[in-house]
Amino acid sequence: MDTLKQESIEWAVTHIRKYGDTDIFPIPFEYEAIKHSWQSLKDDISKIDIATYEGRPFQRMLVPKQSGGYRVAIQLDPIDTIVYTALAYEAAELVEASRIPLESKVACSYRVEIGTKGELFRKNNGWDDFHTKSQELAQSGEYSFIVTADIADFFNQIGHHRVRNALELAGVEKNRAKNIENLLMNFTRGQSRGIPIGPSASAIFSEACLSDVDNFLLRKGYTHTRYVDDFRLFCKDQVQAQKVLHDLTEYLYTAHRLALQTHKTQFYSVNDFIDKELIDPEELENKSQEEKLEALHEFFGQYQDPDDVDEPDIDSVIRKNLVELFQACLNSIPIHLGTAKYLLRRATTLRTGLLRDVVLNNIDKLAPVMREAAQYISATTNQRHAAEVGRKFISGCLSTDYEFLPFVQIWLLEVLQQKMSTPLEGDIAKLCEKYKSKLGQRPYALLARERGYNDWVREQKETWLNNSPWDRRAIIWAAKALSNDEMNYWLKRVQNAGDILDKAIAESVLNTKM
Repeated sequence: MDTLKQESIEWAVTHIRKYGDTDIFPIPFEYEAIKHSWQSLKDDISKIDIATYEGRPFQRMLVPKQSGGYRVAIQLDPIDTIVYTALAYEAAELVEASRIPLESKVACSYRVEIGTKGELFRKNNGWDDFHTKSQELAQSGEYSFIVTADIADFFNQIGHHRVRNALELAGVEKNRAKNIENLLMNFTRGQSRGIPIGPSASAIFSEACLSDVDNFLLRKGYTHTRYVDDFRLFCKDQVQAQKVLHDLTEYLYTAHRLALQTHKTQFYSVNDFIDKELIDPEELENKSQEEKLEALHEFFGQYQDPDDVDEPDIDSVIRKNLVELFQACLNSIPIHLGTAKYLLRRATTLRTGLLRDVVLNNIDKLAPVMREAAQYISATTNQRHAAEVGRKFISGCLSTDYEFLPFVQIWLLEVLQQKMSTPLEGDIAKLCEKYKSKLGQRPYALLARERGYNDWVREQKETWLNNSPWDRRAIIWAAKALSNDEMNYWLKRVQNAGDILDKAIAESVLNTKM
């Protein structure tokens, strides 16, 4: 048998609770539930034989891309996310040791630094190193041309056999590497390509796969830096630029059967590269802030020492600057999603509502970053304004061309149910019914738990086994709405039905209802 260490399972759950199960979807309630029944569930997971494990049903959705297309994203079943994350944890340090050294700033993305509180990567995910190295090389005077390129549909095209080979080369035990390959194939339902987009664990396996590409380019004498599948290649002249692109294209196909995105492959003169590509959202914000603070200090300097400017005045400058940058980002064609994400996350951290009206009026443009937009709205909406903001958010989502997407629907309902279930209960119920064909019973079950719809739960529990696993678990979770006697009788049956996660959720409800 090939089983996970209990230490790895514990770490995986700690990681998921702190960072989420993906960077795309809302965090499922299941992780809250299993806190109350963790010991028995951990024992069950530790008995899983990875060699024969087939995986459980996942959720799959299409997520809008900046280019106007879509990418396929899946949310693994919580048990599978724990297993997948624990597998990555056990391989992570071996993979890290096999990569180009961090100090070279060649392979910049997701450098491993495991911590006891669930940390998997260094605090900086590597973008700063990528940006800094690009600046250093571009401004060194040694290079006249830069080629930028990234791999087409990278995560969905990674070959499982290449993952296995890369893990073996990194020192992962042969059978474990084979079992990870088989598990990935189970996730893709028999297809030999693609790893889940969103979970942190996928970064470990994707970086393992690209290690040989970095080594190939270095061995050929080329200068480059890379962030995930985004390559920047620095060349002495245009001839070398053509040659490095040729060699990279050929190697990716020969070794990995991967291809570069044609429309994103660009040749730049060094000056054009500096002007058009060396855009860092944090640097842009800081530069703009410095200019405004200088003006502020100059203004106050007419009346007082600049060092006496109050912190609230500085804070207001930062907040105003976010609004101006965000509006400029939305007005750009196409919208720069990296900058939009950064500014939304920054505004969420600051808990400033200054961007809220702009966000609510631009849901159509922000659909590719719906997660960040929704989390921002949720974080900056208090009970006093909940109904007003909620209705505007509903209106914005219903009027967007992307309203038909489950990805948009699920985030709309997530925000409404988190912050607005009391004033907008009727609106939420109608949306749950409207989206039932795409999202199933799960949203309404969560509403039933929150609002105490015991009649609905009573009706559903008669046929709970007929539902999909994701719906079934939500119906079990909604048992909180029942009387103690009715709930106890039903959940005892659920616990004996055989599914380890159903059992854990039933146990959690029983523990917390008492």
